[in-house]
Amino acid sequence: MSRVALLRKKLGITQRQLADSVGVTETTIRNWENNRNGVDWFVRIAKLCEALECQPEELFDYEEVK
Repeated sequence: MSRVALLRKKLGITQRQLADSVGVTETTIRNWENNRNGVDWFVRIAKLCEALECQPEELFDYEEVK
């Protein structure tokens, strides 16, 4: 089981609830949980943050999804 799935289940939320809170489709969540489509992007961001000694929030301007 992927870390995304483990963390989601730990919070007791559904894939739909996570998708809604992140602003993506439920299919995207399913893909992340099955280590398809986009997971490599997260790894690259983590490595970039490590190299720059920063948090992901510091790399992007974003508006909170409501």
